[in-house]
Amino acid sequence: MSPYKPVTKKLINTVEGCVDDNLRGIVTTFPQLRLHPKHRVVTIRTEADTGRVAVISGGGSGHEPFAAGFVGAGMLDGAVAGGIFASPPTGNVLYAISHLYKFNSGGVIVILGNYTGDRLNFGKAVEKARINGIKVEAVIIGEDVASSHNKTGGRGICAEVYLYKICGAMSARGYDLSSIHKTSIDVSKCFATLGVCLSACSLPGQPPLFEIAQDEMELGAGVHGEAGIAKMKMGTSKEVVGMLLEKIISHLKLVTGDRVTVMVNNLGGTSILEMNIIGADIKEYLDSKKIKLERLYSGHMKSSLEMHGFNISVLHLNKEQGDFWLGLLDDPTTAPGWPAGVLSVGDHDNIRDDETVLQSFTRKAAVGPSLSKQQQDIFRGCLQSAAEELIQSEALLNRLDSGCGDGDCGITIKKFGLAIVEYLKQGSVQYPSNVLWELSEIAETDMGGTSGGIYSLGLSAASQSFAGSQAVSPAEWLAAWESSMAAITKYGGAEPGDRTMLDSLHAAAEAFKQNLGADLKQALLKTSEAAERGAKETASRIARAGRASYVAKEYLQDEDAGARAVAIWIKAVVKYILTKI
Repeated sequence: MSPYKPVTKKLINTVEGCVDDNLRGIVTTFPQLRLHPKHRVVTIRTEADTGRVAVISGGGSGHEPFAAGFVGAGMLDGAVAGGIFASPPTGNVLYAISHLYKFNSGGVIVILGNYTGDRLNFGKAVEKARINGIKVEAVIIGEDVASSHNKTGGRGICAEVYLYKICGAMSARGYDLSSIHKTSIDVSKCFATLGVCLSACSLPGQPPLFEIAQDEMELGAGVHGEAGIAKMKMGTSKEVVGMLLEKIISHLKLVTGDRVTVMVNNLGGTSILEMNIIGADIKEYLDSKKIKLERLYSGHMKSSLEMHGFNISVLHLNKEQGDFWLGLLDDPTTAPGWPAGVLSVGDHDNIRDDETVLQSFTRKAAVGPSLSKQQQDIFRGCLQSAAEELIQSEALLNRLDSGCGDGDCGITIKKFGLAIVEYLKQGSVQYPSNVLWELSEIAETDMGGTSGGIYSLGLSAASQSFAGSQAVSPAEWLAAWESSMAAITKYGGAEPGDRTMLDSLHAAAEAFKQNLGADLKQALLKTSEAAERGAKETASRIARAGRASYVAKEYLQDEDAGARAVAIWIKAVVKYILTKI
């Protein structure tokens, strides 16, 4: 085995040109911005002196949307990009300061992260600008809890974005350079950041920077692809969020009654699903500590290419200036990367349902013909047997679904089976129409997904068929069966032969129909055999409907999972009835 790790795939043109291509893409997407290509600077388009203070930042590329994505009215006036995870050279920073001062005679405030390269290159540019008579101030941000013990202070992670918004809003309101600089210093004393990563990123043309075991995560990972300060075992979102917030709260010395805003920074490869769960867990944890969450900002702020992980950055809204800072954070901006807007403002008492709206859709009375006591026992046994077989078939159905779907058919069907078993513990089976209706509701609420929708639709149609019947007979069961298939075809779009559950369902229904006048035992056996045959035949059929129709045919080498599930429960029902007749 080769000791070398493979290069990670990335959609770029060249390693050497990816930073410049990225910057061109930004101004192509947002043409009201201007790219200064020789200096890798992005600015707001300006033709006359605004008289305001310009706000500037920057640093290495690979952290997008930081920093060019925050250029816009009410945030940054300009951003300087370095190479991937590399500080921009002094000359490019000086160019950005000089250009912005030309159109913003109120001065320039430079916001930079606490990294040696940025401190040196931005610092030298600031000093050169002052020598040239430019009014300029700088503020260095180093809010990382994990590295806070370092001699030079913690690293700058993502809290810089707070200052982009606050300083940008102050500039838009007309505050002078001295006031903006003082506020930036005050704010920087009131925030802290800590995060974890679950997998490493890789520089263009390179393998992953480090390895993390499947059951581990790195605490305190940085935004330059570096590993964290400690490896920890994976936990749930609640556990990880609680651990991070406990350390941040201790670092900031927050107490009951304090008010905060929280920024959740996606390090690049974390799904929005995960980010939303993390956000909800942050609110829950802060509530438990009686710390008031005023705003939650979630999204990509300062990423680390495709690193899977996130940072939590907490800003303490202190009693002296908290309301002022919050107002600045709420001020409008045109910067494309800022994740907040009108919907971000408001209290968090917003999670509840209106239980009255669907009451009129609930079946309230018994409808259709009823079953005798003996028939009820058989019906209950059929449902119990079918449910148990579906539960036991989880692994098989997941495997069949994995090639052409998302591999969860067995999980979904098992949920249905478990819910049916639970229903049968107390639910009445006297009226078939009502039972089928209840099963359709169970499929909708407990099963979920596409399969849940299909089963719910089919069962509700079967329920309606029985509601208009006068008696319970094999012919009435067939009518309900056919109504069910018609509804599935009408709304699902599939027909028999399209490699779906209908292949088994239709084959079985036809066999049952053809043998209605024969011996019941013979009719049931023929029905079960037809369902089995219908499922097996799907292995050689072309998918024309359902999720399988979206994938290449080489992935469709086995039976359709939905068709196999139908064959399983039909066989279970037939087997049970045969023991009773």
